[in-house]
Amino acid sequence: MAKNKTLSKESALAILDKVALFDDMNRKDKQLLAQFNWYFVAYNSGDYLTDEDSLDKRFFILLSGGVNVLKGTSQQLITQLSPGEIIGEISFLTNEPRTASVIANRESTALVIDQELLDKLPIDTREKLKDQLILKMALRLNRMNNRFALSQT
Repeated sequence: MAKNKTLSKESALAILDKVALFDDMNRKDKQLLAQFNWYFVAYNSGDYLTDEDSLDKRFFILLSGGVNVLKGTSQQLITQLSPGEIIGEISFLTNEPRTASVIANRESTALVIDQELLDKLPIDTREKLKDQLILKMALRLNRMNNRFALSQT
């Protein structure tokens, strides 16, 4: 993975204010999260966030830009994700290898979350993040179910 720069606390806070996923967090929660500014990482176009089959134990919340999700040695495009989407949550939760590679398709910023960061957050803030993770996963599963149902008709 390429060396990437982290955001300042001020930039981290400003970007949290722009992403709907954090709308349920109050100012204090956002300020607290921004204190861990080294977890806010900037990626250039073409930078890998994750590699398929790796055992990386982090997940990402895309804050700006966009990414391509690619599968297999042919790097088949599975989907493109935009700000507010969560990346890598399956591997984080299951401790299984990554199911796809994720590459920035333009300049992008992500909040990179590992267990260490979650352990440092106050329970209320951590629970708000977990609630958003569960909601995003449920919405994604619902979209996939709808696509599958449409493909069967």
